[in-house]
Order: sequence, then C-alpha cells, then structure tokens
Amino acid sequence: MNLPIFVCPFDPTLLRRFTGAAVVVRVDRPARVADAVAAAEDSGNALFCVILDSACPLDQIEFGDDLKDTPLAVRAPSLGKFRNLVRHLDRLKRLDLRVHLPCDRAGNITGLRILSSVGLRGCAVIGNGKTDWEALADLMTYAVLEPVPHASIEPFATIAARYDPQACLDWGGVQFEDPSRFLHMDRQGRIALSRRELEESKFIAQDLSELSGQAQHPAVRERLDAGRRMFAENHPCASCAGWKVCLGKFAATAAEDRGCEALFAEMIAAALQRQAAKSCDPEPKPWPP
Repeated sequence: MNLPIFVCPFDPTLLRRFTGAAVVVRVDRPARVADAVAAAEDSGNALFCVILDSACPLDQIEFGDDLKDTPLAVRAPSLGKFRNLVRHLDRLKRLDLRVHLPCDRAGNITGLRILSSVGLRGCAVIGNGKTDWEALADLMTYAVLEPVPHASIEPFATIAARYDPQACLDWGGVQFEDPSRFLHMDRQGRIALSRRELEESKFIAQDLSELSGQAQHPAVRERLDAGRRMFAENHPCASCAGWKVCLGKFAATAAEDRGCEALFAEMIAAALQRQAAKSCDPEPKPWPP
C-alpha cells in the first residue's frame, strides 16, 4: 500500500523501526522540537511537520530562533493574554507555525480572530463537545470574506480554496484526522485511525508490517465508507445542507444540536462567493494538510 503520513510521539527508537515514510512528530515542549527534527532525519524518514502539544497558553511558550525553518503545528489550550503575546509577535512571525485552539473553550474563537488579524495562522479545532456554532459562523465569515488582509484560519481557508460543488471535501487533514492520509502511532508502534482512538487503545494494527501488501487497510476503507452508511440508515446528517463539507463529522451530536448544519451550509455559500470573486488565497504552503 502507499504509506500514509504517520503521526508519532517523539521517540528516536520508534522512528528507527521504519524508514522511507513521511512522519509528523509530536513533542510536549519547544526544547524538543529541534531534537525531533534531527531524529526524523536520522531515521531516513521525511519530516512533514512537528506538533507541539503544549499544556501552557500560547503567550507562555518560549520559541527559539532555531525553529524558524521547522513546520510547526502548536496545539495550545488558549491564546493567553494578548499583552504578553504581543511582546513575542516578531519572533512568532518568523516561524513557520500554525496555532490550533480548541473551540469548545471560552475565548478561543475570539483568540483565533486576534491571531489572524496580527498575521499568525490558526486552526479552529472543532470537536464533539459544547460548541458555539454562531460564534464559529462569525469566525468563518471573517476568515473567508473579510477584505482586510489577515492570516488564514483553518479549516475555513482550505474549504474556501478547494470546495467543488460536484464533489465532497474532507478537511480533516488540517487537524491530522483523515485516515486516508494520516494514521496515528504509539510508542510501541501500534497504529490507530485517529488520535482519540490511539488514546483509547483502539488499534487497527499492532505493527507497521500489518499494513504492507494492501492497497488500503480494511479499517481505513470502513471509516471512509461511514458516510455512505448514514444515507442507508436515514441518519439526520444524510439530509444536511452542509453535508459535502462536513461528511458527518459531528454525527454524534447532530440529532440534538443542528448548529453544525447552519455553519457548514453558510461555509458552502461563503466559499462560492469567494470563488466567484476570484479572491481565494493560493493553495496553502506544502506542509499544512
């Protein structure tokens, strides 16, 4: 099979167990980023990017200038205090980074807009928890239709640039959650379809060798076919106006909360408006999915 990109913890021993693959390496503090880059290179694998899983708000993270050439996805719980962050803006702008903030946490939707306005790329991490869909719709409108120059906000930038009315669009890759492109690996080399399933020890393979010799792993095919089954089951998502750019990602809560439908229906309309105006940004840099 054509190997996907493996999202791995930073562990040089693990990385040396295979070669010739593309990898995303996860670290828990900035001081380990450079070591992760070196370990990926020494293993004979190609580095796609590094994920920094920070327990601290963005304003408390110290980034060194040695990281300026490293593609970096920063997962932080919040922006923190802007008056603290502003002191580091020049350094942050020299980095090739994108800041991922969870949108079920108060203030982060506003935080993403602030980051974009000062030229820092962001990503709205939309989960199945409590979501302010109206606030997300406002953020989407700003991200896609605001004429004043600003940095991109995912997944809205990707949807606006790539939406095709004749096809479905899976934007899960911007959060490393598309099993056709990304698989998640633990320190033992066991493989899962998503980060959540990795944390829950729901593995599709105990070792990379179990993926060889197949055009596509059956578990990956089953996950990609899940949307089709929703139509057969008459799931509420099957009649959703935003289906083509949602694909049932929020099916677990859609029966009780249809706010996702309004967001993605508006997203489609905004993408068409943006494309009609021929004002879409160029395709993203190579490393963002």
